[in-house]
Amino acid sequence: MKLEYLIAAAVLLSFASCAKDGGSAKNEDEKRYFDAWISQNHPDAVRTKLGAYILSQTEGTGVPAGDSAFARIDYSSFKLNGDLVSTTKEKMARQCNIYSSSEYYGPYLAYRGTKLESMGAGLEEAVAGMKVGGKMTVVIPGWLSEAKRYDSEQKYLKNCSGTDYIYELELVDVFNDADKWEKDSLRRYMAANHPGAVEDADYPGFFYVQSRPGAAGKEFPSDTTFYINYTGRLLNGKVFDTTIADTAKVWGLYSSSSTYKQKKVTWPSSGQNFTNIQLADNDIIKGFAYAISKMHPGEAGDCYFVSGYGYSYSGSGKTIPSCSPLSFYIETTEAP
Repeated sequence: MKLEYLIAAAVLLSFASCAKDGGSAKNEDEKRYFDAWISQNHPDAVRTKLGAYILSQTEGTGVPAGDSAFARIDYSSFKLNGDLVSTTKEKMARQCNIYSSSEYYGPYLAYRGTKLESMGAGLEEAVAGMKVGGKMTVVIPGWLSEAKRYDSEQKYLKNCSGTDYIYELELVDVFNDADKWEKDSLRRYMAANHPGAVEDADYPGFFYVQSRPGAAGKEFPSDTTFYINYTGRLLNGKVFDTTIADTAKVWGLYSSSSTYKQKKVTWPSSGQNFTNIQLADNDIIKGFAYAISKMHPGEAGDCYFVSGYGYSYSGSGKTIPSCSPLSFYIETTEAP
């Protein structure tokens, strides 16, 4: 029998012994098993202050993470047996048969620090010791998985619990001003892909690029309805919503329970503004409504806008990540 299995068996026996004695302190058994696994599999790993273990690290050439408020990270997480649990890398997800067409793949945006607390303590500690462009493989015990902040390993052992994971990390970027970072990202994208596009003077972080002019001199009257087709994308090109069945099928979004057809737009009454525009009798995000308000009958174009005019910094589900600029292709028609 392999030594690692003998160690695991011994740990399991100790679990039973503790149970017979009336139980053990929180995480006592888990820590015993974790320490035995590290000792057997990675005896040369470097222990961090809080009790995670660094297996390998390549120092980046960019700025240190330091106390920056936000970090963008590419990562893959694995069980201790090597099974992939999650990843930000589409190719790896496909290769390991965990890919989902409804999920975003790309760097994860983490809110850092003692106040934001959106990163687990073990990941926070690991990232704090990295520079942009750096890579690290680190084993994080379950009690360091919660987004809480204590100053010692013992306090985590006493108050937190979770699952042990191995993380492969790459620090892509760090910054303090999310709004500035997002607008700068969109401006770089527009300069590269639509160099003639002009940023809206009233709504910084909004662009509109017309691809088909509407009827000359014709406006939508107040308190009327018309119809549109649209396709929503992230800046990496991934489609997250569409009224077109074939597009939904190509991107793995098609659902037989959904209806793919032009959507009715309710134009606001006289005296109201674009925030009162409704799509299929529902309120819509500000950037999408603003784009429609600039269009004319028969017109088509693409709008681009930062998350402040979309789903805010929180994103939307697993499809639209935090601080993500969006793009919508919209074409207007008078009848379905």
